[in-house]
Amino acid sequence: MAKPKIRGDTSEASMEINMTPMIDVIFQLIIFFMCSIHFKSLEGKLYSYLPKDKGMAETTVTDPELDEVRILLIYDKNKLPLQTMIKIGLREIKDWNALSDELKTIYTQQKSSGAKIPPYKIDSDFKVPVQAVINALNTCKKVGIATVEFAAKSTDKTK
Repeated sequence: MAKPKIRGDTSEASMEINMTPMIDVIFQLIIFFMCSIHFKSLEGKLYSYLPKDKGMAETTVTDPELDEVRILLIYDKNKLPLQTMIKIGLREIKDWNALSDELKTIYTQQKSSGAKIPPYKIDSDFKVPVQAVINALNTCKKVGIATVEFAAKSTDKTK
């Protein structure tokens, strides 16, 4: 049977280990290894043998072909009279006359290059007045753009 422990009994000496010097040594070893390690460089010289008689001719850079010309009509209550901000790509257009000038420039460049003319799409917010959409359509027709498409918004009923 085990002998009951008495609180006042000091027959077993309690041992405490001071951890501070051991932690200091560990940190010194970490610092030593971090300073003495040599990392291998992943980048270096790329040895290649390229032909010296080809590829030196001048090349011309052509404008990339557009997939589409998107006219964005964004609702803005501070814009008068139709509360609509007009954009082509990332460029903001100040009014309908400027839109007409911009579309003429784009359309004539595409026609003169002989490339396939991309579709012109009118993309409007649901708050944009109908008159603004009609103005955009009339501007396209006035420039001479034969086919204009309307971008449809997806209706997500889960929101």
